[in-house]
Amino acid sequence: MKKFAFSLLLALLFCALFAVPAFAADFTATVNGAANTKLASNTSFIYRTDVKAGSTIEIKSQTEIDSIYVVWYKVPGEWTLNGTQTINDGFLQELVKLDQPSATVTMNVKDASGICYIRAFGKDETIPDNIIKWEAPKEKVDVMVFSTHADDETLFLGGAMADIIAHYPDASIQLVYMTNHIGLEPFRENERLEALKVYGIKTYPIVGFTADAYAMDTLEAGLKVCDYDKILADFVDIINKYKPQVIITQDFKGEYGHAQHIVMTKAVTEAVEKCAADGTWDVPKTYVHLYKDSGAIELDLRQPLEAYGGKTALDIAKEAYLKHESQQRWWFYVSDDYKYSCDEFGLWRTTVPADTGKDMMENIKTYAVQEKEEAERKAAEEAAKKDEKVPSKDKARPTTGVSATPFIIIGSVFGVLLLIFLYLVATAKKRSQRRARKRAAERRAANTRQRYQPKHGNRKN
Repeated sequence: MKKFAFSLLLALLFCALFAVPAFAADFTATVNGAANTKLASNTSFIYRTDVKAGSTIEIKSQTEIDSIYVVWYKVPGEWTLNGTQTINDGFLQELVKLDQPSATVTMNVKDASGICYIRAFGKDETIPDNIIKWEAPKEKVDVMVFSTHADDETLFLGGAMADIIAHYPDASIQLVYMTNHIGLEPFRENERLEALKVYGIKTYPIVGFTADAYAMDTLEAGLKVCDYDKILADFVDIINKYKPQVIITQDFKGEYGHAQHIVMTKAVTEAVEKCAADGTWDVPKTYVHLYKDSGAIELDLRQPLEAYGGKTALDIAKEAYLKHESQQRWWFYVSDDYKYSCDEFGLWRTTVPADTGKDMMENIKTYAVQEKEEAERKAAEEAAKKDEKVPSKDKARPTTGVSATPFIIIGSVFGVLLLIFLYLVATAKKRSQRRARKRAAERRAANTRQRYQPKHGNRKN
């Protein structure tokens, strides 16, 4: 019995080992020739391997590597892969497919930086869902979400984002952050990316130059830790460049009174008005968190959503907030039933009809829908042009297949003869009158000659 139990246990372990796909290819790494184990084993955004300018990182595996995933501590400059691939997209997390699979991968880093960890994947290995290839912002954006700090996008705006994404899968979403955390808490930069993945967002966020700084209660306090003119100018440029149809931003009062929140919302709304006044781009709808002066809307964030496997928008926002691991020590939380509820917004400005329901995309056609309709319109116009050119000749031909030319000639001759006949009929009376006058004149002339003719014949002399 013991042997049977032992054999069964071995069998189960064997099945478990081969049933679970490998997370990543095992590899060893060196930095400038020195062995480094942290690159392959670390899982934290806090710890990193410092990399000097011009450093070479070599990765070796017993199996060929097809892709590598690099999580940087700070946004890197340009770097190359195996001397043939140059990467310079400015992303913190980069999934790169090798031009040619290889058991040895060499990274050359141009500028000084830091790397949290690296993962390597073979050709047949499954890449986990939480590892994605980030995309650059789209040319045009349907929804632009302005967030002051990493985590504000979820605490106050996350439910709205999830609701839109679930109901409008073709809508493009672009996050814009006023501040960065590079100086004090660089790990928060990666935390914000992990949170965006929960929503299914793959477009890399736009992160501002302003450093995170603590100030409370008033706009004046916020202006002391921000370059307002630069922030406003950047927001104007961003709005004009990406032409968002819907903007969602934070509370005018800074939710719980954070002065940088107050500065950002003032800058966003002022930028919207400036763009409209300049005639560069008039944003159709702008929503402000907790705004009640006009267009108040209370989103329904507790409905199961098919796009999220039956989870609600509130569920998704709560999951996303957990990705901000460093912020879990504070009292903030995601909810739709407390003072800073993530379901309450106001339509601060609109160029389209007011909302009638609980849909921030009401009266808006996504750019994808607009492009589809434009393509269909052009296709219909091209089809109409072809119908005018080709089928019109066919319509001129008899369906019997006999050429129409003889009929045209005969018809033309008949028409000419008809005109001649009508002309002759119309002029016949005049000709008859002329002949009658001519005969009358001839009779008069004959009578005159007869009247003056001698009665006796000619005499001989």
